[in-house]
Amino acid sequence: MKPAEVRKQIAAAETGPLYLLEGDDPQSRHDLALEFAAIVDEGLHAFNVQSVSANDVTSASARDQLIGELLAAARTLPMMAPRRVLLVHGAERLLSPRRGGDAEEEAEAGAAAGSKRKKTATPADELEAYFADPETLTTLVFVAGPLDANRRLVKILRKHAISVDCGTLEDSRAAVQWINARFEKESMTIDPQAAALLVESTGLHLARIRAEVEKLTLYAAGEPIVTTQHVREVVVPQQESSEHFALANAIRSLNARNALRELTILLDANTPEFLILGQIRSALRPGRPGYGLTDHQVRGAMDAVLETNLGMTSSVAEKRFLLERLVIDICSR
Repeated sequence: MKPAEVRKQIAAAETGPLYLLEGDDPQSRHDLALEFAAIVDEGLHAFNVQSVSANDVTSASARDQLIGELLAAARTLPMMAPRRVLLVHGAERLLSPRRGGDAEEEAEAGAAAGSKRKKTATPADELEAYFADPETLTTLVFVAGPLDANRRLVKILRKHAISVDCGTLEDSRAAVQWINARFEKESMTIDPQAAALLVESTGLHLARIRAEVEKLTLYAAGEPIVTTQHVREVVVPQQESSEHFALANAIRSLNARNALRELTILLDANTPEFLILGQIRSALRPGRPGYGLTDHQVRGAMDAVLETNLGMTSSVAEKRFLLERLVIDICSR
């Protein structure tokens, strides 16, 4: 099911008992999950809308405890409202914990010990049973990142729940509408041809579109309109780099297009962010061929590097966004 179809169910207050919000765009998953609260009158949210997080689950015992609390909440009848809404964020930690991690090892140890005695229902077994026969007056929404499709809980949930793709837009028209709306929030506009070129470059993957729009809002700040030239300069195809220090070289020549391209390659290759930041910092050394910054500009750029490092360590924003903003800032000096 697409998010637009789910929103129609929410508007009509005709939601089902189980939902699984998936896709590679975390913001889209989060935003859609919050909309489920509209089923309940705002004055009754305290009694009928509950949000839990599985992000801190690091052991089998903690996972079992959370499942128990979750099932108790899901089976609680709504108070003075037609439905109860229960949101589970970070559900991948609950549905498919990492293999070889603490939760997995404890679960396997427990299974081995349990094989020597009479088998009793585990919290995971109880959750499976709930998936097959959920409380009809509760709307239970799992908001999940990447899931292991081979895990039993994932298979059973996908069988009984309404799965929602939050990572892909329906078509090019929907993508252009999303892009226009996003730029409007920034009090900016984008040329129709530029929007079409952006979609052609990114495809319908919302996470990629969102990232490129964020870069364009920074790159074209102060301009009356985002043009095809802006898109060509910032939005680049993902491909392999031929140089080990290509990012630093692009920054030294103040080539924002190439610098963003090399940054994307490094990030997509899961290069540690602090190593990328170090390469950017190493580029801020005057006296090399093609270097385009004055000493005064270098001092300002170094201040920007320090601010980015602080932002990355304090988790005030996405590290990818912070690095992209830094590259644009330096190359625009």
